Amino acid sequence: MARMREEREMLPYFALIALGLAGEPLVSKYPEYRRKFLLAFGLACWLLASLRYVTGFDYRSYEALFQRIAGQGLACLTAREPGYFLLNWATALWGGNYRAFLFLFHLLVTALVLLWIGRYSSAPGFSVCLFVTLQYFAMSMNLLRQSIAAAIVLWTYPFLRRRRFLPFCGIVLLASCFHQSALIMFPFYVLLNLRVSKRHYAAAAAIAGLAYLFADPLLQMLLAVLPVYRSYPGGRYWQSNSAVYLLAPLGCFFFTLPLIRQAARNPSASPVLANSAFYSLLIQMFITRHFILERLSIYTAFFSILALPEAAREVKGRKVWTGFLAACCLAYFIFAARQGFHGVYPYHGIWNRAVSSGV
Repeated sequence: MARMREEREMLPYFALIALGLAGEPLVSKYPEYRRKFLLAFGLACWLLASLRYVTGFDYRSYEALFQRIAGQGLACLTAREPGYFLLNWATALWGGNYRAFLFLFHLLVTALVLLWIGRYSSAPGFSVCLFVTLQYFAMSMNLLRQSIAAAIVLWTYPFLRRRRFLPFCGIVLLASCFHQSALIMFPFYVLLNLRVSKRHYAAAAAIAGLAYLFADPLLQMLLAVLPVYRSYPGGRYWQSNSAVYLLAPLGCFFFTLPLIRQAARNPSASPVLANSAFYSLLIQMFITRHFILERLSIYTAFFSILALPEAAREVKGRKVWTGFLAACCLAYFIFAARQGFHGVYPYHGIWNRAVSSGV
């Protein structure tokens, strides 16, 4: 009985994936439905995320934070990440509760991601499917501050491609107002624009290898400069994870190889998407040292929802390649659900609270 209930509570996620897969051929054949499809998918994501109840490991902690900010008033703006605090305070100012905050928050995240996909993806149906299967939707229901920062960072893409540093800086600084880790994007302005070559990748891999070997002393030096993160060592996020968690970034890198080869052969082509897959893999490698370090890859890895469909366009057997990629992403989603990624599986909505209260 319990298993049947869990399977039923997984249906919202599978419905989103099915909507994305069904929408891709529809949008390809009838481009005029592109906006309507993205609007429908965005509404589904927004409502699903906003109506959750104790879904996400940090659900209660963010609820407590909202209550604290509501009581502090404008004093919260002195926080190190004022954007997120301002969002909470503005909701409370207008008489909203934590549920109202979730509606506002997920509206912003969903709009930022879906508008970006609508503007830059050549396969929006496939991109929104990747948004769910590659766990970015799940992340938005758990790591609130970092997920909105990552959604903002997506909009650096056109400025990365055109190498416009000042607008790029403005967006990164805005993202850092929600999560300071977004500042890691500054060196990537250079790294993502480096020409794809064996020498480039070999040098980057060698530096990453040395950093992996000397990770602990390097982190101790970093913690001395950033004391706010000194609580992490020894905690559960400081533990190492199994190498099996590298299969997803390895798979993304593998599927992006056609795009990487195309960028290597054509110097005039932008290397941003190709390099994002490579550097995401290098950063995610550190999950086998300390789990928390994997979060630094979110900003570059998020570009995969655009890079993977673009890579599929470079393959002769595009439909077969895309089908294989979709199957692999679905398998990864099932793995993530069984592992309980982000504490959002199975899904629990506010109706679950009503049912449990009535028992």
